[in-house]
Parts: sequence; structure tokens; C-alpha cells
Amino acid sequence: MAPRTLHKLNAARVRTLKTSGLYEDGGGLRLVVSETGAKRWVMRLSVRLRRHQLGLGSYPEVSLERAREAAAELRKAAREGRNIIAERRARKQGATTFRQAFDAFFELKKPTLANEKHAAQWKSTVAAHVFPVIGNRPVADITADEIIQVLKPIWHRVPETAKRVLQRIEAVFKSAILRGTRERASPCIGIAQELGVRHRQVEHHRAMPYDDLPAFVARLREKMSPSRLALEFLVLTAARSGEVRHATWSEIVHREWVVPATRMKARRQHVVPLCDCALALLQDARRLHPTSELIFPGAREGAALSDMTLTKVLRDMGLAGSTTVHGFRSAFRDWATEVAKAREVVAEAALAHTVRDKTEAAYRRATYLEERRELMENWAWFLSCSNAIRSE
Repeated sequence: MAPRTLHKLNAARVRTLKTSGLYEDGGGLRLVVSETGAKRWVMRLSVRLRRHQLGLGSYPEVSLERAREAAAELRKAAREGRNIIAERRARKQGATTFRQAFDAFFELKKPTLANEKHAAQWKSTVAAHVFPVIGNRPVADITADEIIQVLKPIWHRVPETAKRVLQRIEAVFKSAILRGTRERASPCIGIAQELGVRHRQVEHHRAMPYDDLPAFVARLREKMSPSRLALEFLVLTAARSGEVRHATWSEIVHREWVVPATRMKARRQHVVPLCDCALALLQDARRLHPTSELIFPGAREGAALSDMTLTKVLRDMGLAGSTTVHGFRSAFRDWATEVAKAREVVAEAALAHTVRDKTEAAYRRATYLEERRELMENWAWFLSCSNAIRSE
């Protein structure tokens, strides 16, 4: 009998295949492309005179090269007369559970998260919604129907939470496939479409209209405290709460605030040009706490303001129902477009929004600082003096 032809596929073809069907690589290895475009590897071979089809994992988690290596190992085991099916069954008896797979994945994931609060949210959502249903199930055996049972109770009731839960479940399965504790494709494929996505609506943070901000800032300045100074600094710089609350004096360099990557959502250093008004505010903050390393310290020595402190300022001013702290960034973005007529790339750079293209991101950081400096000066002028753009 002529030997079976091997290596019929190539990496480029595997990557670009979209039509559903079976694509033979030879020697029993085949790529299965589903109607949704998902791809997985399967291996057909005889074990003790019986034909079996064994899953080798999904693509691209398992590359063509890795699939060929796994197929070669299985063919060798079959030639040696080993009972591959029994070996797999024995391994499953000590199979990794979803809970164990999550712990292994999260050990590597946690250092990449923005802060401890984000890490706690990861664990709490999975513990509340996922572990009770599939936590003790072997990660290798979990099906799409089980994922649907996890998500159905929350999919329409709390859609944003449900979306995050699905993303976190899928990340665990991708990790399990890479680690070899699951051979089948991820059961999360197509789940969002099955449960329906029409109910999803973008929920924007409540934001004060930018026309109301000059009066708000004037009210904010009627009293002086670290929390009020922090909130005004947040408005002036269009920064996020955590970036401001944990700001230190060592981050202030000349007329710039250099926020380290560890405190940025995008995990990338962000340079904020400081206007004259922001620099004057910093002088007030230094006079309040001349020995503190934190610019806006909390009541407890050495501790930062809590994440609810700035919200409490709004509540005390009777504004908690009309705006959120994060909403000031939205107000700035609207003003930058409608009043300042700033270029979109400059406004987005001022907000430190993520750019997927690395070349564009590097270009943005390198060239827009002076344009942002002028934009932030005009923003401060608007907040303090006038609705008009200051002419130079």
C-alpha cells in the first residue's frame, strides 16, 4: 500500500480558510471549519481495530505545526499498540476542573490588571456566576450548553456583567487549550449570538453639560480640601479618578504630570501638560499638606483618597444624580469637539484612549503633546473665564 501523503495544508491556507468543511492534512489529521468560522483540529486513527476521532484543540490556539506534532505522537502510539483511548480516560480521572483552570490562568493574568480592585472584580464575578454551575466540572468536558446555563440568568438582566463574565470564561478556556488540559474547541464560540445581542445598549456615564462646568468649578472653589482640589484637578486634566487620587509629587516634572504605566488603564505612561491653573492648584495642595508624598492625601496618614471620596463631593453638592466623576471626561470630550474644534486624534490622546495600532500610538505620543498643551490651556480658560476660545 502506498504511504499516505502528509502535509497537504500550509500555514497561510489554514489561516485564511473560511468556508465550512473538512480539510485534510494527511495521515488522519484534518482541520474542521464550522459555519461560524471556528476552526479545530481532529485526528482519525484506528485503535485496536476500532476507528476513533480525537480532538487536538482549536486553531489558532493550536497551530498547524503543533497539530502535526500531536498527530505524529498519536500515530506512533497506535503503531506501538498502546490503548490511546484508555490512556486519555485515565488522565481524565484526575482531570483539571474549571476552578483549577481559572486559578492557573489568573495567577498569570493578575499582574497585568490595572489595580487590586480590578483583580477582585475578576474573581468575584467568576465566583458568583460561574463556579456554582461549572466550577467542579472537568474543563475538558464542558459544553456550550453549560455555558448558556451560566449566562442565561444574567444575560438580559445585567448585560454588561454578563459580557464580562463571558469574556473571562473564554479566557480560561483559551488558557486550558494552550496548557493541554482541554483538547476540544472553546465552548464559548457562538454563545453571544445564541443568547442574542440586540438587547445590548452602550451605557454612558452621566455627564454634566460642558456649559454648566464653569459654574460648577466656581462652586467647587468655595471650600478648600484635598478631595475638592483633587476633583478640580481631575476636571482640569480630564484624567481618571485613580490616576488623580494616587498622584505623587515625584510625578510632577516641570509643567507636566507624568502618570506611570502601572496606574494607567492602557498600561502605558501618559504625559499630561499642566496649564497655569493646574499648577496654581498644586501650590494650594502643597500648602495643605507640605510633607505628604501624595498630592491629595486621605484622612489616614500615608493613605490615598478612597474611590468614593470624589463621588461624595458631588453628593454633598447635590449633583450625584446628574453626573458621575468619570462623566467629566465625557464633558471634556464634547467640549473639545464642539467648542475647541480639536482634531479627533488630539482629543483622544488627551484622554489617553487606547490605540490598537502600535505605530500610530507611538506617533501620537511623539507629536501631539504641544497641541494638547494648547488644548488644556484653553480648557482651563473656558472653565474659569469664558465660553470662548482664547485667542493667542
